[in-house]
Amino acid sequence: MRLAAITALCLLAVACGPGPGKINKVQAAPPLTGPTFTTTGTLSSVTLDTATIDHAAAPEAGLAAGRTQFHTFADVMAMAPEAPGAPVTLSFRKQGDSWALTRLEPAPAR
Repeated sequence: MRLAAITALCLLAVACGPGPGKINKVQAAPPLTGPTFTTTGTLSSVTLDTATIDHAAAPEAGLAAGRTQFHTFADVMAMAPEAPGAPVTLSFRKQGDSWALTRLEPAPAR
C-alpha cells in the first residue's frame, strides 16, 4: 500500500511538471564590453540587481551628468554603501545597451 502511494505521488509529480519544452530558460546577461569608466556620484537607490546613482559627467563614456540606473552584481555590491545619499566612486562598463557597475565604493573623505 505504501509503495503504491509513493509510486502514484511520483507519477503525479512527473505528469504535472513543465515538460522538456516548457522549462524556463534563464537568459545570460550580455557580456561587459569596452573600456571601464570612472566617476563620482551619490547613491539614490538600490534594488536586487540595479543601483540608481546621481553622478558627475563621464565624457569619455558619452555620459552626461545626471541620474542613471546601473546593473549591479553581488561582488560589486559587497563593498558598496547601502544608505541613499551616500557619496560614491563608481566604475562601469557597457553591457548590451545599458551600463553595468564594475566597482562601487564609498567616496574618499574630502
